[in-house]
Amino acid sequence: MTWYASSWSHMHGVHQQAVAEGKDPAARAKAIDDSYPWDQRSGWAYKAWLSARRDYFRKQGLPLRRAKKPKAPDKDLFS
Repeated sequence: MTWYASSWSHMHGVHQQAVAEGKDPAARAKAIDDSYPWDQRSGWAYKAWLSARRDYFRKQGLPLRRAKKPKAPDKDLFS
């Protein structure tokens, strides 16, 4: 089983449990994120997790986190 398939399977199990508990989509997404099964968040396993997470969340209609916008500088760089 690949890292991607293992990640997808894990997310599916956590998602089904959260649905059975009656959690809303944001709470289901948090439950999946909190259940990351491996020790380190680096390397191929983590990259596969992120890829599977993105695809799984889109398929299930779960909210994806958005990237934060950079803070605007206090002064204009050209003045």
